[in-house]
Amino acid sequence: MTTSMVETDTDTAQPSASEDKRVVLDLVIAGLICLAAVGYWLWDARPSDTKPVAEAPAKIVEAQPVTKDPHNDEGFRLYSASNYVGAEAQFRIAISANPRQAIGYCNLGAALIAQRRYDEAVTSLQTAIALDPSLKLAKDNLNWALQEKATNGK
Repeated sequence: MTTSMVETDTDTAQPSASEDKRVVLDLVIAGLICLAAVGYWLWDARPSDTKPVAEAPAKIVEAQPVTKDPHNDEGFRLYSASNYVGAEAQFRIAISANPRQAIGYCNLGAALIAQRRYDEAVTSLQTAIALDPSLKLAKDNLNWALQEKATNGK
């Protein structure tokens, strides 16, 4: 009876189909989390005294950006297109422009998770939570980063 040796070197082993599916699922979840962050951001930034539709001007106006920060908007667009390195760069620019805005750190954390840079993601998400303890998305992303780190060992 012969047995075959299974290669255990993680540097040369190819990911299995189930690992590939998990990565895709993780990326889809990360995209949904970012979409939820933008939704929260829009909800939080909405004007409190909106005019009724009848009083709205009749002229056509240009489309407004998703947020008040063009770098977060661009980062979200890049993240949605699976360009996590580009998204990270845009989120870092947004943070440098407004270092007291928690959502920038939260978005950066999601981009770092997508790149499997869990320690950096944890640090970014902890900063987001420190800036805005009510930001549930940051707490959820932190739990996600810690789970991924425990699973993947990075």
